[in-house]
Amino acid sequence: MRHGAVMLDDPAGVGNFVHTIDRLCRRPVRGEGVEDSPHVAKRSPLAGWRRSPGDGQHVHRQGIPLVQLSEAGDWPAVLAPRGKDATHVISPGIPRARPDIQPGEPVPKILSRIVSELRSNRLRFPRYRLTALLVEQLAELHGKEEQARRALREADHNWGWGVETAGAGAEHVPFPANLLLRLLPGFVHDLRLSGRVPGLGGRLRWLRRALSQDDPKAPGVAALIAGLDPADDARISRLLLRAFMDDLSGQYRRSPAHVRGAGHVFYPLLLLNEHGGELVELLKERRADLRRFDPVVVVSYTPDAVLLEDDEAPLWALVLWRRELVTAAGEAAWRAVLESPLVICAPPLPSDLSRYDVADPTVVPPARMAPWWSTWTAIALFWMALAGAVGAYAGQTAAWHRNACATGLWTPWAESGRRLVGTECVGVAEPGYVFTPGNAEMERVQEVLRQGNERAAALHEGSDRPYVTIVYLAALTSTDRDTLAAAREGLAGVAIAQKRQNGSAGPSEPLVRILLANAGGRMQYGAGIARLLLSHHDAEAPIVGVVGLDQSRQETVAAIQELGKAGLPMVASTLSADRLVNESPFYFQVAPQNSRQAWMAAAFADSLVEKGDIERRARVYYSHDATDYYASNLKTRVLARLEERGFTAEGHRFTPVGAGKPGAADTSEDVYAGEPRDAGVSACGFDGLVYFAGRGIPDFAEFVKGVADKCAGSPPTILGGDDVTRYVADVRVRSAVSGVGYYYESFAAAPSKCGEQQRHDFYADLFATFPFECEEPGPGRTLDGHAALSYDATETMITAIRRLGRERHRVPVNSYTVWRQLGTLHTPDQSGHAIEGATGALDFGAASPRQYPLDKAVLILHAKGAERPVQIGACGGITRAVKSEFFPWCASIPEIYR
Repeated sequence: MRHGAVMLDDPAGVGNFVHTIDRLCRRPVRGEGVEDSPHVAKRSPLAGWRRSPGDGQHVHRQGIPLVQLSEAGDWPAVLAPRGKDATHVISPGIPRARPDIQPGEPVPKILSRIVSELRSNRLRFPRYRLTALLVEQLAELHGKEEQARRALREADHNWGWGVETAGAGAEHVPFPANLLLRLLPGFVHDLRLSGRVPGLGGRLRWLRRALSQDDPKAPGVAALIAGLDPADDARISRLLLRAFMDDLSGQYRRSPAHVRGAGHVFYPLLLLNEHGGELVELLKERRADLRRFDPVVVVSYTPDAVLLEDDEAPLWALVLWRRELVTAAGEAAWRAVLESPLVICAPPLPSDLSRYDVADPTVVPPARMAPWWSTWTAIALFWMALAGAVGAYAGQTAAWHRNACATGLWTPWAESGRRLVGTECVGVAEPGYVFTPGNAEMERVQEVLRQGNERAAALHEGSDRPYVTIVYLAALTSTDRDTLAAAREGLAGVAIAQKRQNGSAGPSEPLVRILLANAGGRMQYGAGIARLLLSHHDAEAPIVGVVGLDQSRQETVAAIQELGKAGLPMVASTLSADRLVNESPFYFQVAPQNSRQAWMAAAFADSLVEKGDIERRARVYYSHDATDYYASNLKTRVLARLEERGFTAEGHRFTPVGAGKPGAADTSEDVYAGEPRDAGVSACGFDGLVYFAGRGIPDFAEFVKGVADKCAGSPPTILGGDDVTRYVADVRVRSAVSGVGYYYESFAAAPSKCGEQQRHDFYADLFATFPFECEEPGPGRTLDGHAALSYDATETMITAIRRLGRERHRVPVNSYTVWRQLGTLHTPDQSGHAIEGATGALDFGAASPRQYPLDKAVLILHAKGAERPVQIGACGGITRAVKSEFFPWCASIPEIYR
């Protein structure tokens, strides 16, 4: 049977009547109010777009009529039965209330009865309960704001319990946490009780709006409660009715945030007898606000007969009322329809109600089911699925952060450019990503680099200056977090070069962006990083070169070869192994070769013999790691130069920290000294020169500890190669051994103290940008030259780019043109050198180009514990150096070592 049909064999109109009541309570699938008649033609969803101005249809209007039922008889008891075995003539799912209202009974008491009957597992009345509780105490609270505040605290018992629990727990925690637990919860609770703070206390905020008539400037809830006159029955009744209706409206709201609201398929039915007139009038008063919709069907009934103008069937009267609502022209007519009651006359009550049982669909059509997605089961499944999805996504993001060393949220197409290998994050990153978190100085340096990149991008907007990317490739992680001082100083040098360059002006001055690439603590992933750079495309700021590079190892050589195959020019800052310049024509370095520092070491040893400090004997301690080209190359060169000067020299090898001992395949005849610390012990008592041709970190650190273990009072004369500067760079590491002094070679002169005139402007900018570098002997003092060497490497690359941009021969800037320009840096400029670097003059050959600088400075310094290293002497071009700083035998350096 179609919805809206009635029984044909129903002369008394009982079926029509019960069908009308049931239909009033049925909630439409969309919108609110009485459904359109099922006999009215359905409108297309696009009809609203095509409606003509004269159509006059307002099908979106909400509204339920106030029903006046005359000659009710026993129908109210039938419509809202209280017995379990009663016959239901309307849908049993309709929430209903039939309070027994007595003559003169006030509205608050009537509402209390209604709420008691409607309260169920589907309907809750939190606003009404709070308001009713306060109204009961109104006589005691009137004019007493503090007492009203206490009453609010008691009413808000859940939060009050939390405040009390926090206060009790404060006794068991130390200061200042106990003070925080005593003060903060109470303060937050008072803010909640004021009703002023959004998101804190929804019921209390509602109560403040209701008491103040939605005045945003009203005082707090306690003051409003204290100002409410308990004798003002009308205002109190309106307040309680608003609380009741707002509770219902909130639960019937349909939105993505209120899914349960769609599960209410029936409006509540209120049956009010002839003594509820005052409540009916207040309900009629609420209908004047067209923006408000009260989701409730109110039937006021009387046993008296009422003369009807049109004796229409109830169902047809409802249809006509709905038609008047949607066709009313203007708000005044709309309001008049809502305020006019729907008057119907109840039919005689049949003796046999079983014929009209709602189970029979011929009288009342079956009610629609609540949407499946509004049920508790569906909502629980949804939240479980959402929690699972969020958990899976969080797990995937965490795994991505861990395995790909990424930041931010994971997406299927995201590529971080990094990966976790063992305990190290290797790959390419913007300066904002810290490969070794927790190092405050490193983070500050990278922040300056990040700001430099942002400035370059901003300057690039609207500028035709070349905009390029230079990659700093180095060992930016270590298994020992305390051995990254040299890496940090290298980054600082790059940061100063970028800052100075981006601050310059001129059409040929390039704007420089820096990318960081970590190849692992031993440069073991350098080749993979080189291949990764090939896939890193940036059309706006293309990669034109690589600077940095660390440790002359087999892995570093592989990286140089891969970068050369890719056509990326390189300028190494600290590499010195002789063979590197033969690995790729794209490779350049700003440090001298091992051959030059080996000659310097032998000449210095000869001077020590002449002064009687040592005998003409020498031991060269080196790492037996076959992949460490630096150690093997420097050992070979030093032994050869010492023997040329008549020294009895022998090699002593040791196992580097973390490596395995020599195996059966080892064929070396050199003395094996064991671990680096054991090698240091073995050096005690030797009266010649002890030369250390290994890694400064961690091998030399252990070697010096071994010397201190056995002969701290009379240590041998130790001279370390340039890699020992990594050990000297970190004062916290070298201060652990304060009784053993040693010499070491360096490729850069130490700066003057902060506040004094510096050899090069680089140091003034360095100390101004990174004040921690002025801490002496603090953790940041740069005395080893790594910062200056990195600056010179970056400045060399920038100089090549700058020369490309000169207007007289301006050519496109790319990796190949930059490489070609690097090969011409033997041409002097106005200063007399190709580049006046922070570590000295940089000339890549006076007559013909080569890949390492001519007559590059090599210095010998003496260090002991945390004391400031002292320069003993030097050879080579050093900016602003005086004659007394140089060794007397510098002029005798053979041409092949210049």
